Amino acid sequence: MLDAAVSAAWLVTGPHQLRSNLQRPAAWQARLIECPTAIFLPPVDGGQTYTLALAGAPAGRSVLLDQDGVPASAEPCSPASGLADPGTVALGLLRPAGDGAVRVYAHVDTYHGHLRFLELPGGPVPAGQAVTALLAGIDEHFLKVNNYLCFRVKLQPDVELEHKFTLTGNPDVCVLARQSLAAAGAGELPGWIVEFREEIQQWDFLNHVYAIEEPAEDAGYVSFIPTTDGRYTVKRKIFTADTDERPELRSRGVEVGADLAAHLRDSLGLTPAWHASFRRIRYDVSVESIATGNVFGLAFDRSTIIDEDGRPAAGAPELVQCEIEYIYSQTLGTATYDSVRADLAELRVLVGHFFDRNGIENYQTHESKLTFLRNQHAGAR
Repeated sequence: MLDAAVSAAWLVTGPHQLRSNLQRPAAWQARLIECPTAIFLPPVDGGQTYTLALAGAPAGRSVLLDQDGVPASAEPCSPASGLADPGTVALGLLRPAGDGAVRVYAHVDTYHGHLRFLELPGGPVPAGQAVTALLAGIDEHFLKVNNYLCFRVKLQPDVELEHKFTLTGNPDVCVLARQSLAAAGAGELPGWIVEFREEIQQWDFLNHVYAIEEPAEDAGYVSFIPTTDGRYTVKRKIFTADTDERPELRSRGVEVGADLAAHLRDSLGLTPAWHASFRRIRYDVSVESIATGNVFGLAFDRSTIIDEDGRPAAGAPELVQCEIEYIYSQTLGTATYDSVRADLAELRVLVGHFFDRNGIENYQTHESKLTFLRNQHAGAR
């Protein structure tokens, strides 16, 4: 069946009913379409994720395979033409692994003419068993595979893991974000790719920060972030020293009222020591590890302290930073938080090299927004 050269891969398509063992008929056929591996992103072997642009995929040989593994020849076709029928969907991807084996990838997402695949756990399988293994893997992992973007899972969701570069010299954060996006797309962050779908995001929002100093076990801050529906996202971070890893509790859609300090006391049982507000303009670039599927945001932001009227506070400096923050993991296997920590350690070195190449002055002291605001607050007293 899969007797093409070692450089070939096979796109597996078929009726949409094949994606569910509840709807799968007893007799069925799947179509396998030959594809050169060079048209997939990333352009390396052994990745846990691949993306295929339908518009750039040429026509290749095609094979029909039934439920018993019996092949039948079919007309050559391209991936786009093989998916033209409204009832036909992408099922998966088979990539050569040597010695007559293939790696099996489930299709998890389609977006703007691109197909996204994630590797099924278990390693390579004999080519003759590949389609059976693919359907069995879809059945086993249907919650992640067959539900919209549910393959994105954040490990330890109540923990924030990030590394901060404080950028001196007043660089333009928008330009830096665009430059880092181009660098990642050009392979200048080895082992990483720009995340499919996300690429770059723009943010511009307020933070009303209330410092908590007592009792020590509650020390940190609570931030009130106004949202477009008139409510707030309430974010609480608990820490006494600036570090890469801290507990973070987040509640969305909270009705707070006009007195934020009263909400702190009455709803959270906390007494603020002082408060300050800032406006944060931020550009996020999302990158993904080819090996692990862990996704991090490179957030380039400028924080401006504001007065009660929302204007820049007179004489107050601005804080310009790049935060490398863990967002979630995209894998059908078992992701570990140790792999997330290791990826952060690797990425901080690569981003540091990016800054060096571009002459961006910086220091790395884990400086939090709370520390920045505290220093300004203490100086103003």
